[in-house]
Amino acid sequence: MESTRVRPVTPIRTDYVQSQEILMKRNKRRLKGLIRRLIAFTVIFAAVCFFMVSSLVSQSKKIDAAQAEKSQLKQKVEAADKQTGQLKKRIHLLHDKDYVGEIARRDLLLSKKGEIIFSKPKTNGH
Repeated sequence: MESTRVRPVTPIRTDYVQSQEILMKRNKRRLKGLIRRLIAFTVIFAAVCFFMVSSLVSQSKKIDAAQAEKSQLKQKVEAADKQTGQLKKRIHLLHDKDYVGEIARRDLLLSKKGEIIFSKPKTNGH
């Protein structure tokens, strides 16, 4: 068998080939730069997205807590309004002389002239 030798081919060094090699190197550098910029922008974008999502979650928790506190405060306000109504009714009754007299006779055992008060002991539920 015949041994086939491959002779190295010498590259042609013409101006066209050299300009094409320079153009290919420049395109490679541009592609590397583009890839680096895209990676940097992707990392920055991911960081901004993470920050925005974490802020959104944090604000959502704060809103939920504020709404829970708001509902509790509404209940307190309703209870205070109810108590205010009862107290206003009580004040109105305390301006009535007959009501005040009835309270004095019942609680303090005071009586009008000529009136006799009989008190009976309070019984427990037995």
